[in-house]
Amino acid sequence: MNPPESRHQTGASIGGPIQKDKLFYFFNGETTRRDFPAQNRVIASALTDGAGNFNASCGAATAAQCEAARAYIFRNNNKLIERTADSELLFGKLDWRPNETHSLSASFNYLRWISPNGIQTQAVLTNNNAASNNANSTVRTRYARLAWTSIISNNVVNEARFGWFKDRLFDDVNPEFIPAATGRLGVTVGGVPVGTAIDYPRLNPSEQRYQFANNLTWTIGTHTLKVGGDVVNTQDYLKILRNQFGSYSYGNFANFALDFTGNTAGAKRYQTFTQTFGNPLLDFTTRDYSVYIQDQWRAARRLTVNLGLRYEYSQLPQPQQVNPDYPETGRIPSPRMNFGPRGGIAYAMNDKTVVRAGMGVFYARFQGAMLQTLFYGNGLYQPQITVLPAQAGAPAFPNTVTDFASFPRGSVSLYHAANGFRNPYTIQGDIAIERQLARDLGLTVSYVYTRGMAITTTMDRNVGAAGPEAAYRINDASGNQVGTYATPTYRLANRVDPRYLRVLEVENGGDSWYNGLMVQLNKRMSRGLQMSFNYTWSHAIDNANQGGGSNALFFDTLRSTSNRSYEADRGSSSLDQRHRAVTNFVWAPAFTKSTTPGARYFVNGWQLSGIVTLASAQPLTPTMRVSGSPFSGAAFNTTLNGFGGSNRVPFLPFSILDIDQTYRLDARISRELPFTERVKGYLQFEAFNVTNSVVNTFRLTEAYSATGGVITPTANYGSPTQSQGFPDGTNARRAQVSLRLIF
Repeated sequence: MNPPESRHQTGASIGGPIQKDKLFYFFNGETTRRDFPAQNRVIASALTDGAGNFNASCGAATAAQCEAARAYIFRNNNKLIERTADSELLFGKLDWRPNETHSLSASFNYLRWISPNGIQTQAVLTNNNAASNNANSTVRTRYARLAWTSIISNNVVNEARFGWFKDRLFDDVNPEFIPAATGRLGVTVGGVPVGTAIDYPRLNPSEQRYQFANNLTWTIGTHTLKVGGDVVNTQDYLKILRNQFGSYSYGNFANFALDFTGNTAGAKRYQTFTQTFGNPLLDFTTRDYSVYIQDQWRAARRLTVNLGLRYEYSQLPQPQQVNPDYPETGRIPSPRMNFGPRGGIAYAMNDKTVVRAGMGVFYARFQGAMLQTLFYGNGLYQPQITVLPAQAGAPAFPNTVTDFASFPRGSVSLYHAANGFRNPYTIQGDIAIERQLARDLGLTVSYVYTRGMAITTTMDRNVGAAGPEAAYRINDASGNQVGTYATPTYRLANRVDPRYLRVLEVENGGDSWYNGLMVQLNKRMSRGLQMSFNYTWSHAIDNANQGGGSNALFFDTLRSTSNRSYEADRGSSSLDQRHRAVTNFVWAPAFTKSTTPGARYFVNGWQLSGIVTLASAQPLTPTMRVSGSPFSGAAFNTTLNGFGGSNRVPFLPFSILDIDQTYRLDARISRELPFTERVKGYLQFEAFNVTNSVVNTFRLTEAYSATGGVITPTANYGSPTQSQGFPDGTNARRAQVSLRLIF
């Protein structure tokens, strides 16, 4: 499927001197009007076959119940969802040189983005997200920058910069996709959202940031010293109450059909019910301070040494509300020992060969979204309940909980930072050899190593120790037993504090490893041809089931298979890509030296450029869907062991399902039109993925489902489900024509 799309972009730039050799201006404006409807489909192992045909069992549901549930779930299936995106981008800049030793630069940028149904950007969505997990997107961004460069003496230069940044993002659900039967209630069946998107409305965030930085460069003999620092003040204002209207999750279609209609007895066949209450408003400020010193030392004619040290400190905001049951909710540690040493050398072995090497420590900034979780998640500010159907006070579909007093006991979770919580950081090193092979040809071979440490993870202080094993029967597709699986279990009876469901501690238990070998061959422009070839072999590994950055902002879920079993969840990262080769070229032939009008307008002035990408597949990890309670007394009913963390298949390795290889050519043909000596035009035709080699970007990861102690393979496991691509939402062929005038 390839939904229709049209895009119209216009832009103009103007610049020049206001005062000769003193004051200059530049202004740019661009507008985009894009119409790119989304094709919405439902393809899920719990509901359909691989082609999207409904095949779910109705179980004990009547024919009428089955049809009512099917009609509700598939009400937007195979529909083309209207979606547009309008944007305006304005940029202006002034440069002033009052004298030979001072220069000032001021710039301003403005972006306005309005996109109805534009939260989801893919061209085709097979998980019903275009209708049931979508919203209208609005973004407004502004920033201003002022820089002053001063030559203090013939060997001292100072640069001071001030920046102001303002971002405002607001999203809400299109009323067209709020079903009359359930309103703004969230509903998922077999992992597929079929109700209303639960994260909206949201102002997340309205952020204002001020930054001041100063850098001093001082040259002393063979040393070039740089000393500087910056201060950043970031204010985040939010208005968001995720899942305030409640959400039901069902493991299979049959149970949903029984609850959806005709449930006069108020039976409860869902997996979980969740709902959030409290204050949607949050306003906090983070201040970041950093200083650095660096020395570039020309130690010898062929040897240059760089040494540096950077110090960073984040003054984190502290929660104004503390849960007395857990005083840790009142404190977010601000680490004070973030020293980052850096060093590097460059050695010229001869006139054609240079060896470069470097190593350094780099710290990640605390994300505002993570701080948001720690503020909201103390069990008081925005208490969220998670209810199992067997709990006292559990509602029956489609009812919700109306007030705090009706909270089922032990249904509220809370979050807090671990004692000693700190920034994640990386140790990065590289070594490269550069060799000039010819006058216009150079070869670089390099090795890169990155070690990620103290990566943010979560563990549950309240789930208790693992208890007796539960045994499962593994069947084949025909129902014959082919094996067994046993696992230690987490049980409701072992919960440490029965007043709460989970007590999630945000800590630093994750690690990552990256090794990469790169070869780069560059041909500089000569005889009308410029080329570059890059090949990378790499391997990315992580533990803690980090999922390649999934939930890398809020840290309000558990990703490990068992509690704090980070090393047991080690494997190739979902971002791992072993082989990637990219070639780009520009060919601007001069067919004749003639300057006649015919040569200028028809023969010369052509240019062909392109990018060829060849890459091996990235991996996925097989998952399992659990319907009903996995065993009697399970603490949570979404995983075989009752932990409720990762839903990966625990008896299969990580990252064993390859997505797809990439073969892609992007090309441009451009023609220079020299209208006059001062006015030129450039006519360009561009095609992305010229050969229309559609690449799958996801596959169905559900390898098994489990019900009543029996594990059954999923029939369409591994089948492709999407072929997405940035920025068009698809990696299918796209073409565009543009005209640019320069005068």
